[in-house]
Amino acid sequence: MRILIVPFAAAAIVAFGCAGPESLASQCATLTSFCEARAQTECNAQVVASCQVKDTATCVTQRAAACQAAAPQGTVYVPTAGPACLQAVATAYATATLTADALASVATTCEPVFSGPGAARAQCTVDYDCALADGLRCLIPLGETQGKCLVPNIIPAGGPCPGEADVCSGPYFCDPMSLVCLAQVAEGQACSIDQPCMAGFSCCDSLFCTCTALGAAGDACLAATDCTSALCDKAIGQSQGVCADQIQLTALDSMCAVYQ
Repeated sequence: MRILIVPFAAAAIVAFGCAGPESLASQCATLTSFCEARAQTECNAQVVASCQVKDTATCVTQRAAACQAAAPQGTVYVPTAGPACLQAVATAYATATLTADALASVATTCEPVFSGPGAARAQCTVDYDCALADGLRCLIPLGETQGKCLVPNIIPAGGPCPGEADVCSGPYFCDPMSLVCLAQVAEGQACSIDQPCMAGFSCCDSLFCTCTALGAAGDACLAATDCTSALCDKAIGQSQGVCADQIQLTALDSMCAVYQ
């Protein structure tokens, strides 16, 4: 969880947009065919040119192999989830400018492509421990590191959340004391494991902490988790980068390394 001449990229998007369900389904019939289709979508003319990849075939070979290697251990491939993932990838890679929002959409849309072994109520630490194909997610109580595979029951703001599968909607959390969905903590307010910060903010590990903003675009970062956008742009070979809302692919950018 990175495209030749603009007209070619546009044509690729049109092709996906006009492709019928049967056509997309055939491309996603097996993990091998899905990974090949995803690689061809990513390796369009603009990516190949911007990243200065040797040729399209090299790019496709690299990305197809990476796709198969990225399959989470213990999971099975879910063909019916493939078409939506390919559409999201085609949208994200329509140009050589990758946006944080588009990449986040790819990550979310493509997650169900693999489904884990865990049945309902099985112990888990990540979603891929669970049978995503059955709608199960790994629900971990606040302050704990392990949870259970359950189908989330979405609770609106201010609603009661006594059930182990209850998940508060939007920027809310289930308060362990009142068992009610309360607003997540805003910037500058006291926070803790039991009182999490809103998205885009972080809480320290000491006793007295307040929510502090993650890095904005242009701020230094070591990892994506340092940034509000969840995108840390680095040059190849560099450990430090800058937070970014979008990345213009060039041969010197670390995001191009996966194509070369």
